[in-house]
Amino acid sequence: MASPQLPTAVFRYSGASPWEIETLYDTLSRSYAVEDGEVPIEDPQFVTMIEIGFPVPFDEAFFQEFTMDSWFKVKGVLKDMKRRRGKKGVKTYIRFSGFDGGKTSLVFPLMSKGDRQYEMGIEKLEYLVDIVPLQLKSIPNDADEIWYSYEEVTFKWSPGAAMVSGVNYLYKNNEWITPAAAAKRPLV
Repeated sequence: MASPQLPTAVFRYSGASPWEIETLYDTLSRSYAVEDGEVPIEDPQFVTMIEIGFPVPFDEAFFQEFTMDSWFKVKGVLKDMKRRRGKKGVKTYIRFSGFDGGKTSLVFPLMSKGDRQYEMGIEKLEYLVDIVPLQLKSIPNDADEIWYSYEEVTFKWSPGAAMVSGVNYLYKNNEWITPAAAAKRPLV
């Protein structure tokens, strides 16, 4: 009898050490098949880029199936990576295939130059599980992807943008608006 096919996680990196790559790959491969590869560094302000795409929704089941031990291992490697790079910068993208039963992808980007802000952003991710469905009750119809943003001043994650059929909606004052509509509004 054939074993069931594991869902595939995506792991892309540049500027990472062999130990970091191996540890993240091994941790991901405990729960998923892993499609990995090195990509060129596109932004010279950052010496390292890590993208992890989880093939499951962002919800409580993710933390139960992936396990908190594996999640803590991923967080630990990312935080250690940032500490060792110092002010040189680490760009991180953590993606999920959906949330709250939906198929709209979630992306949590972290591009902080400061160690503390980066660590706080990583640490707060698991606490968003209950908040994300409330924050995203009214996403634009047919949204392909929601990008969150981490506000270093308030240490909070909040919805930032939604991609809908090639149009980038922005989240302002608790509503989704097109860039054209945002340009017409006065700054508050």
